[in-house]
Amino acid sequence: MEPKFTIQYGEYAVAQYLSKIKGASIFIPLSAQEKGIDLLIYKFINGNNKVQTVQVKMSGSYNIDKKYQNRLWFNRFEVQDNADWFILVGIYPQFSSKYESKVSDIAKWDEIMLVFTKDEMKQFMSELKQKKTPDKPDTKFYFGFNDKTKIFRTRGYPQERDMSEYLIEKRLIDIEKALEGEN
Repeated sequence: MEPKFTIQYGEYAVAQYLSKIKGASIFIPLSAQEKGIDLLIYKFINGNNKVQTVQVKMSGSYNIDKKYQNRLWFNRFEVQDNADWFILVGIYPQFSSKYESKVSDIAKWDEIMLVFTKDEMKQFMSELKQKKTPDKPDTKFYFGFNDKTKIFRTRGYPQERDMSEYLIEKRLIDIEKALEGEN
């Protein structure tokens, strides 16, 4: 029997990025029975097994916004208690100019990732409100960006909100500290 295994691209991209954590291994559960966990980050430290769990959500990019070249679109979801981290992944085509919008066969693709702790994600979901009716919860949330350095929540909050502090490049150290038990 030949082994067959597939992984969603978002999970693959996150696993590849998290592999930058020195001395850590990334595990992928083969069973779909464990709801809410897509990846495990493992590190053996001072004779102890240390593990952090990750849930990954992914969106393609939509180029339908005049202000931002890329927009990610996510549906509201239930925050699982068994995940330590939530990583939102967006895949988008890189264009040579702000006004270029046709994706061709030679387009270069890239990812952008936002990282939240379980508590941060619970807070985030509790804040999801409609713009026109701020007392009602929203069922979706969007992020808009033109490059990987600045990203804004554009739907799901009454006002646009800078979310750049949650970019994975800025949060990798937080994941490392949690893995080592320093949080």
